[in-house]
Amino acid sequence: MAYPLDSRALYIFVTAAQSESFSKAAKSLHMSQPAISRTIQSLEEELGCRLFDREGKNPLLTPIGREFLADAKEILAGMEKARIDIENLKREGPKKIVFATSSLSCQYFIPQLYREFQESFPDCLFAIEPADSPLALELVEEKKVDFAITLKPLSYKEGLVMVELFQDDLLFLVSSLHPWTRKKEIPKKEIEQAHYFIKSKNNTTFHILQKSLAQASLYPKSFIELAETAAIKEMSKMGLGIGVLASWVVKDELKKGKLVSLPLVPERITRKWVFAYKMGRKLSLLESTFLELCKTILPKKMG
Repeated sequence: MAYPLDSRALYIFVTAAQSESFSKAAKSLHMSQPAISRTIQSLEEELGCRLFDREGKNPLLTPIGREFLADAKEILAGMEKARIDIENLKREGPKKIVFATSSLSCQYFIPQLYREFQESFPDCLFAIEPADSPLALELVEEKKVDFAITLKPLSYKEGLVMVELFQDDLLFLVSSLHPWTRKKEIPKKEIEQAHYFIKSKNNTTFHILQKSLAQASLYPKSFIELAETAAIKEMSKMGLGIGVLASWVVKDELKKGKLVSLPLVPERITRKWVFAYKMGRKLSLLESTFLELCKTILPKKMG
């Protein structure tokens, strides 16, 4: 396993390279010249290449050393910026971030993100606007929230940056006693005449569902809107129709056999979740940290 480079060694290397002299670097850093030489040598051993040509009177950067100098400067500049940002946050006191996401997100994965985030920023306050896509994206566009964790729409949204976080599947769910579970093939007519329980006809999930059904030449007419996910599960368990929910929402029910997923269309119905914010706006340190947590935690948790 390769460990991160020592920032102190990077700083000494940059100083020596800019001074074009180990003795000058030692003087400016209040170190001995042998200490400078040992640090550079250790860095070269760690990288597995020579950074300086020491044959002449003054050490000169090798071609690799010149390339590495630019990288080292960028790393040190980033570290300095992070330090300044942290100091500014400490001086300014508690901060607040406001974002939009669905009520299901709040139930299933926002708590873990919040817990991890609070370890780094215990004084930061959260405000969440419950909203499914496309309303969540509209709140971002209107600058009513800082960002949104929501579904990627089928059509391109101009003026927004969308960072993909994870992908999930929509499932058709029935009771384990439903007659379809005993059929090798379900007639098209039966699929189209069934009742489908959904959360809303005005969100991105329904648009994705309709598109997938149409691609399979299926055109059901009965979509029953139920605001609560629990209601969709219960109606499906009672055999009153077909529930349409994401796989991670019904993981326990599928495992216990209370619900069964049926492949009513040939292809998987997939959705993409994104972190969306206004184009041209630089994310704050708080927002960038939260985004990185989303990218790290959500693919594992929701996969």
